[in-house]
Amino acid sequence: MTPGRSMMKALVLNGSPRMDGTSASIAKDLGARLAGQGHVVTTFDLGCLRIGGCRECFSCRRDMNDECATRDDLSEILELARSTDLLVVSTPVFYGDVSAQLKCFIDRTWSYFGRTGVSADHLPRGRTLVFILSYGYNDPVMYDGIFEKYSRYFRMFGFDDCHLIKACGAQYKSPEITNRSDVAERIGQILEMTASVR
Repeated sequence: MTPGRSMMKALVLNGSPRMDGTSASIAKDLGARLAGQGHVVTTFDLGCLRIGGCRECFSCRRDMNDECATRDDLSEILELARSTDLLVVSTPVFYGDVSAQLKCFIDRTWSYFGRTGVSADHLPRGRTLVFILSYGYNDPVMYDGIFEKYSRYFRMFGFDDCHLIKACGAQYKSPEITNRSDVAERIGQILEMTASVR
């Protein structure tokens, strides 16, 4: 996060197709608490939007810009993500990966490389990513590779400070998950960090 800011711009992307699902509940709770700290929070439920994945049309490369040529409900989100101070993404684990809804967003960030074809160094650095992951298995490290894989890409976009909130053993529709000690502790740690930039 940028030192000395009185408030942050936070973008919360719920990648769960269920608005009352476990990962969605964590994202909603965190977004509300960030707003309570005085930060400007913008939230999107990707499952309710008209979105599509990358078509590999190469328009961003050909035109040497960082804008995706596909125009749909992700266009605004991609623009906001380009400059937000804090990005929160949430997803259940589907077949060992993120949800299809969140993957659409991630794949479309490929356009950020359009100016050079190899990097996105023009985007602001020192930003923060919070990656919320929920799944039903009790193994606490089973899907850590998902976070490791995608945080590597988000770091390319300036999200140098990456944090994971993990809800393992979370069954379908577990809104009480935000009160579970391990999840509540991680949320608290994030909020301590965001409070310090006020």
